[in-house]
Amino acid sequence: MGAMKRRLIWLALASSFLIHLLFLTGVYVIAPLMETKKPETIEVTLAPPPPPELTKKEKKENEKQIVRQALVPEQMKVPEDDTLARFLSEQKQRVKQESQASQNGMTENRSNKSTQIAKKVPPQQAQKPRQKEEQKPAETKDKDGYRTVDISKDLQEMNQLNDGRSSIGEALPTDVKVGSLTALNTDRYLFYTFYARIEELLRYRWETRVMQSIEGFDRITATNAGNHNWVTEVEFLLDSRGFLQKVIVMKESGMKSFDAAAVNALKDARVFPNPPREMIKEDGLIHIKYGFLVNYVPPVLVNRN
Repeated sequence: MGAMKRRLIWLALASSFLIHLLFLTGVYVIAPLMETKKPETIEVTLAPPPPPELTKKEKKENEKQIVRQALVPEQMKVPEDDTLARFLSEQKQRVKQESQASQNGMTENRSNKSTQIAKKVPPQQAQKPRQKEEQKPAETKDKDGYRTVDISKDLQEMNQLNDGRSSIGEALPTDVKVGSLTALNTDRYLFYTFYARIEELLRYRWETRVMQSIEGFDRITATNAGNHNWVTEVEFLLDSRGFLQKVIVMKESGMKSFDAAAVNALKDARVFPNPPREMIKEDGLIHIKYGFLVNYVPPVLVNRN
């Protein structure tokens, strides 16, 4: 009887040890697999205002701005020269006069076709001898070394042609005149295709949030927001794989919802694949500066009786 009792005690101890062993195995092996991963956090900070001397340095005329390529008709171009352009894009391009389209949106231009318009000429006019062409005025150059040429007739022909639409997607310097199309002097930028991919990933996300923000405006906010350029400037940091690590708001627009639209568009996109290795800085990150421009034109409010 005593032997049977001892056997039962040892069996109980062995069973208890086995149960505890299985429990500990579940804690150390199974539990980590069931653990919920912490959500990935992306730091968003507001940069302090730069000192005045730094602001002046950033506003130098020779600072390069990356813009989306806007091809112009051949007759609007001039031969390439060695003058440095202040804009970088996909290809090198020189134009008679720089201008930006009045419409905002994804940068595009009218098709790159000849703007020669065929017109019917009365027989009596056709038989008249050609008058001697007027002597063209001597060309002059502006302070940047570009030739100044009167292109009013060219622009008039472009308007008559009405082949497509012209728009501009970037916030350009105020000295670039508003015209019927976008024509800029550009130099070729090596990493243009990567910037183009960034725009494609960001634009529709950002525009959707801006539209949602505008739809939530009350009458007073909509009136105050209208006919004004709201520009949010950011710098965002990517790792070597293109994953977003940090967003720094360099300049607020003055409209909190528009600033939030820019930041949230970046956080939503999150990954910008295949970044060029040459863009990686000493800190192991890729630094990209980006500007978001909102020009809101509210609908006309009509008082009904």
